[in-house]
Amino acid sequence: MQAMQYKILLPADYDMQIIKNRVKQNGYKMDGFKDLLFKAYLISEKGSDNLANSYCPLYVWQHTNGMTQFIFDGYFDNIIDTFGWQNINIGITANIKLEDNFLLSKYVLEEHHTIPMKAQLKNFNFKITEYQNQVGNVVIYNPDKWQYTSFTFFEQKPNNQHKNIHQILHLSNGL
Repeated sequence: MQAMQYKILLPADYDMQIIKNRVKQNGYKMDGFKDLLFKAYLISEKGSDNLANSYCPLYVWQHTNGMTQFIFDGYFDNIIDTFGWQNINIGITANIKLEDNFLLSKYVLEEHHTIPMKAQLKNFNFKITEYQNQVGNVVIYNPDKWQYTSFTFFEQKPNNQHKNIHQILHLSNGL
């Protein structure tokens, strides 16, 4: 499976209600999209859990055909029209663990890790931290950058010791 995410950084004084309304009005349009496992409409708001305002949806695709259709058949044009040209980070899923109540997720903890340079990658272990009350975890790696990111999903907001917590405005189920 493949994953993609684009991160749109917004000004500190940006009215995040604009993004919330946009997702409320249009989020359902990705429900049932071809080859999509899920799309999490993520935002961060400047404050105790984040340093900036952002809109950063996360897509996990079962096959590349759906991802290609999304990017090149006009769907991504809505992002370009509203926010300008955006780079899309593409990765490969290394781990997907979704509980039965995954679709009730409201928050995501995003953690970045470096894959260290080694003589051999055999038996490399992705660091996956288990958190109390998590309802899902997805690990995505990118060998072009030698990095991986762990996304841990929660129904309730995790404690404030974590940084980089995103709110899920809508969770589209591709199945």
